[in-house]
Amino acid sequence: MKMLHALGLSIALLVALWVYVSIGLPNLGFYPWIGFVAWAAFYAAGGGKDGVFKPLAAATVAILLTALTMFGVGEAGGGLVAMIGLVAVLAFVLVVLSDVAVLSYTPAAFLGAATYFGSGGKVDESVLFVILSWVAGLALGYASEALGKKMARPA
Repeated sequence: MKMLHALGLSIALLVALWVYVSIGLPNLGFYPWIGFVAWAAFYAAGGGKDGVFKPLAAATVAILLTALTMFGVGEAGGGLVAMIGLVAVLAFVLVVLSDVAVLSYTPAAFLGAATYFGSGGKVDESVLFVILSWVAGLALGYASEALGKKMARPA
């Protein structure tokens, strides 16, 4: 089987599993779409171990910094001016974090921040579920690549 076809099939199978787990079992608290964002980040980072660790580090730090930013917005009264100023500072920080090798995958940092905002931007336990959804998506990316490679091997 061609690698592309094997990869497509492995992704399709694992997408079915992810949809079941993240939508069919809502009590687990996963965000289905965040898992897909993370899965895409895995492939955008080149796959393999780098495809897991580069996005994981950058996205996790960004999610935590974004939660801290939103806490700061709340402490500053929750107004638009506070949000504009603090989110601008956050954007600056997400870019300059690329000076740190493990955090240098800036696209994942912005995706992490965006998924946190998209989840509702609340400073509560949802922060953990955003991160767990990233971990699940990256793990599924890694698994889909490994399964695709196994399926592509000639019999």
